Amino acid sequence: MQGVIADTDRIQMPITHNTTVDDAIDYVIKKYPGITIDKESSFIAVNHEIAPLIKVLQANDIVSLLPPIGGG
Repeated sequence: MQGVIADTDRIQMPITHNTTVDDAIDYVIKKYPGITIDKESSFIAVNHEIAPLIKVLQANDIVSLLPPIGGG
């Protein structure tokens, strides 16, 4: 759904030496206000590994938002 709203499957953003996953999510939310991301219940991966919001990003890291999983 996020890719449809943003009309892209990737977003590039500038980072500094202390940019975190949380900062990256905030950047996406500000750039694309139609996207809603619940940071507390979403799984976020950095370079294909689940990562906490406090993880500091490095140049060329890939941050992925994993869709919610439902079931019963």
